[in-house]
Amino acid sequence: GHQGYEYVDLGRVWQIALFIGLILWLFLISRAAVPALKRKDGNRSLIIIYLLSTTGIALFYSPGLFWGMRSHLTVVEYWRWWVVHLWV
Repeated sequence: GHQGYEYVDLGRVWQIALFIGLILWLFLISRAAVPALKRKDGNRSLIIIYLLSTTGIALFYSPGLFWGMRSHLTVVEYWRWWVVHLWV
């Protein structure tokens, strides 16, 4: 159901589906980038930065799953801070 907070007001089912999609995206990007990292003749630093940013997007969204409707306000505000700063 709806949690009543902006930026994270998706229902829990949609939050989980989005997180699974982000993890799947991370897997697909990693699967394509690992062979490029094994080659010696490329821009390895650019590929590493791309992988780190892909990982960061999924990890910064995951704290949105740490609270529910009955969580204490301070806990909710702490984890909401993490999700909001994904977009900053």
